[in-house]
Amino acid sequence: MAGLEDVLVIAPDVVRRSADADGAVFWWPGTGREVRVGRTSARLLALFALPTAVSAVAAEVGADRDRSDVLLGAVDSLRELGLLRPYGEPSVSVRTGLFGLPVTDLAGALRGSARGVVVGVPYDAGVTYRAGARFGPEYLRRVSTGLFRAGFRDGRPVGMLDPVTGRRVLDGVALVDIGDLTGVAPARNGPMLTDLADTVEAVAAADRVPVVLGGDHSITLPVVTGLARTHDRLGVLHLDAHHDYGQVRTGDRADAHHGNFLDWVVGLDAVACVAQFGIRQLTAEPPQHSPKLLGWPGRGALDVPVDDIVAALPPGLRWHVTIDVDVLDPSVLSSTGTLLPGGFGHAEAVALVDGLCRRLDVVGLDVVELIGSASDAPGIVVADLLLRALDAVFTRGRS
Repeated sequence: MAGLEDVLVIAPDVVRRSADADGAVFWWPGTGREVRVGRTSARLLALFALPTAVSAVAAEVGADRDRSDVLLGAVDSLRELGLLRPYGEPSVSVRTGLFGLPVTDLAGALRGSARGVVVGVPYDAGVTYRAGARFGPEYLRRVSTGLFRAGFRDGRPVGMLDPVTGRRVLDGVALVDIGDLTGVAPARNGPMLTDLADTVEAVAAADRVPVVLGGDHSITLPVVTGLARTHDRLGVLHLDAHHDYGQVRTGDRADAHHGNFLDWVVGLDAVACVAQFGIRQLTAEPPQHSPKLLGWPGRGALDVPVDDIVAALPPGLRWHVTIDVDVLDPSVLSSTGTLLPGGFGHAEAVALVDGLCRRLDVVGLDVVELIGSASDAPGIVVADLLLRALDAVFTRGRS
């Protein structure tokens, strides 16, 4: 039971979705859960918008000693609903991380020895067609442990044995999951994306690799923005069925969405190259030329040795890898918003991503546009592609 000296705050992973004269509806974007509370409870909850002692709230509402038990009972009810939590309690929004990884908060991730930091972004306010990618992080985490489960021996990550290659995947590689970015309504180009850029910057500045689970593809713009604050010469490896680019833009991003976010990425001074793979979208007019853009459209990259692709890229860059799952052919994966035929098979995509990530200095990775399904199959396909990319990034240079 709460005490008068307890300091509580509204849970950071909850959003007030609507309010009326009778109360308010609160929503957890990461899980889709909703609860409705009455007017009195909604007003009480608002008093904890900043970390506040229960005694201070009691004084504000005029709850004397005889009425304090009623107040404490109402506070306990809000805590049981998950709407209030003790100030300073870790604010991660998942209990099981991607691949069963340890779960912590950002501060804990940056204090520890993890080389990669997983963060989910339940955001699809930037879609122009079919929504649902906001549920991608939760879905991917849920199914991922059916493929790979993080294990430890004497505190050391031991990975899992791949019988095909005879080596242990992610052996000795420490990763953590900090849950989803939540607590603010996911309005288009709103605070969630600002928080994402700041989170990525903090992870990159601590010499960790951000591993971002989308969400729609517009989240890649704040990811690259955050990386660019730490790395001054960046390249982007863009695997996608769509151009996501029309013209170079800078400045105001109010019009950014999942189909044009690269306009601003190409416009960033820190970005020296965007290399595109798998593009097969039909357009009325070609995108504006930029010397920063290189491309292997359709399945063309499969006809070129990976070493030749790498030789065509500018040297000396650090790279962010962004994987839109629609780069895969719809016969392989259909749980995404904008399908196009003629894409990569799963093994082909794995070979390309593995080859690139083992040869280049990758400092960021995201996977986007996955829509949750009643079947685990789409999630397992994407989880495997992500797992192989992570293994290539973090075991690069090993024999």
